[in-house]
Amino acid sequence: MVKLIGVAMIRWDLGIVGYVASSPQDIEATYSNVFLRCYPTTLDMTKESSGKVSCIVNTMLGSLPIRALAIILDPYGIANDVGTRRRVRRSVVLDGVYSWFANYLRSRSLVNEEDDLEVNGELLSLTRFIRARVDGYASALAGVVSTIIRAKGVDVSKLPIDIVDVREEARKYVEESVVRV
Repeated sequence: MVKLIGVAMIRWDLGIVGYVASSPQDIEATYSNVFLRCYPTTLDMTKESSGKVSCIVNTMLGSLPIRALAIILDPYGIANDVGTRRRVRRSVVLDGVYSWFANYLRSRSLVNEEDDLEVNGELLSLTRFIRARVDGYASALAGVVSTIIRAKGVDVSKLPIDIVDVREEARKYVEESVVRV
């Protein structure tokens, strides 16, 4: 079955990548439920009003037909840290982080060749390593996932979102590959 997958990082300073996957029909239905019922004015839930965040949380707590992950990657933090210590340009380190992340998505079967992948503008660099188009319903939902776990007053443990911290794996890979360069 072909999945529609969205990957987005709305705030680079949070370093959290949202991931959603399901059938195109379920993605569209979920998008309609979130955006047409709650009317968020932005994809950044940390800047949205508490009423709208509450509406989105309640919508998510209803049975969401999508898989949702919040992946703590922090590409810019890794780029600043490794780049400064190793005296390597930040763009080179970022390329390493995004290359590693594309491989991470593939190796965990989060993305397959036959899937349709959407990324937001902040993750446009991923398109060099994995086939994707920019923006759409799936990437918008992924953007909500990437920020709602940091919104004030949200009990993250009750959300149907798995949180995965991959910062150290990515940092280790990049440091080892930068040494070889």
